[in-house]
Amino acid sequence: FPTLPAERVRAMRVFDPARTTSSTAREITRLLTLIWRDEAGPPAACAMVRTWMARQLFWTRLAAGFPPGVRVSGKTGTLPGLHLEAGVAEYPDGGRYAIAVFARAEQLAPRRIDVDLAMGEAARTAVEALRGN
Repeated sequence: FPTLPAERVRAMRVFDPARTTSSTAREITRLLTLIWRDEAGPPAACAMVRTWMARQLFWTRLAAGFPPGVRVSGKTGTLPGLHLEAGVAEYPDGGRYAIAVFARAEQLAPRRIDVDLAMGEAARTAVEALRGN
């Protein structure tokens, strides 16, 4: 994409929710809730998804916002100018929180550490509000 003008990139079909696979943050967190409760499919399949998500390599997004001891399992999605991550934060006290953070940036660069870190901070802030912290 770097050689295409920004307006041509943004006009691509992959950016049009009516013409490609798309979802909302609410739908994604509902799916994660069902997976963590073994209600999205057979328990073995749900466990497999949880295992894969726990192996998330990108620590700079959701996981970056949480303190040590909080296990964050996630799935990253990125397109030029769109930075998406969904996951579950599991606290030592048993609290589990499904999270989805979708960010849009003016710059089409796929790697934006500033956006990634802000996503983690937003996730932690939302979970802390739910936890009453």
